[in-house]
Amino acid sequence: MSMQERLLQKIEDLKALWKQDGLDGLVITDNIDQFYILDFFFYPAEAVLLLNETEIICFARQLYEETLKEKFPFMRVVGLDKQMAAAAVAEAAKLGLKRVGFDAGKESYMSGSLFKAAGFVEADSYISSLRQVKDEHEIAVLRESNRIAYQTYEYIKPLIKTGVSECEVAAEIEKFMRMKGASATSFQTIVAFGENSANPHHSTSSRVLKDNEAVLLDYGCVYGGYCSDITRCWWHGDNEPEEYRKIWNIVDKARRSGIAAQAPGVAAQKVDATARAIITDAGYGEYFTHRLGHGVGLDIHEEPCNDQTTKAILKKGNVLTIEPGIYLPGKFGVRLEDTTAVTDTQAEILTRN
Repeated sequence: MSMQERLLQKIEDLKALWKQDGLDGLVITDNIDQFYILDFFFYPAEAVLLLNETEIICFARQLYEETLKEKFPFMRVVGLDKQMAAAAVAEAAKLGLKRVGFDAGKESYMSGSLFKAAGFVEADSYISSLRQVKDEHEIAVLRESNRIAYQTYEYIKPLIKTGVSECEVAAEIEKFMRMKGASATSFQTIVAFGENSANPHHSTSSRVLKDNEAVLLDYGCVYGGYCSDITRCWWHGDNEPEEYRKIWNIVDKARRSGIAAQAPGVAAQKVDATARAIITDAGYGEYFTHRLGHGVGLDIHEEPCNDQTTKAILKKGNVLTIEPGIYLPGKFGVRLEDTTAVTDTQAEILTRN
């Protein structure tokens, strides 16, 4: 399927959703949702899309005008550096659209107030729903994004020596991912040494690695617009404590069980419960302080999630992390994370070479 065919299919899927709610159009201001629809990146507040039954209209900064007209000959492009939301409202009135929806959960106060005053309807987050199920093209891009992350682990582990700082390792991780084709990091790179590894969201610091202590790396990159996410940890030194090895094996068993539990039709809550039970039964339940995993795509955190309260049922095309952890305050933490894609019958690990 060509890129244009994929784009037009996404729009048809979107139309089917808004028609169920009796809408005759939709306005899109979120730049990540815009990327999902067009496969074209705008920075925030650089464009507004207005879709109806017969037309796609893009109000965008004038610097994009010629590029957009060339890339999307079927889309009407209006070059406009200011008041794009107001222009969309005026155009909807001109076209006689009666019920135009907007995603209130992603809207700014100013634009949202303008849309409501114009009679636009607060609609469901249709694009967020569509983004939960990735097509073959998206899975291929996610596979490459996560392959870069895994290759980075293979590259960086031998370079981590006594005396190096967390910040130095983070910089080398990010440089390598860029050299492999990444456009950005998925989130702030976490490098944690020793007791810092017991903080699940440690802020990478100038702390220097000493002999015989824990190392934890949690990072990812953006490739082709799509995120990767991986966590690896190990003991640095020859005198690995028995407790560390025990906990590492428990977490690894929980990771493997969580991955194996994923399949179409399975409740995401059950996936969390399956992995969590292994840690709880081993006596460390109180030290597993977060959900088992989250969706990954154009954003690093998307639905569905593998957690204790979700009502989500997994579908083919969902991409989620499995990242159990045990954190002993003041001592060390162990988290092992893979990004996975739900296939016809099971889950594929994407974080591999």
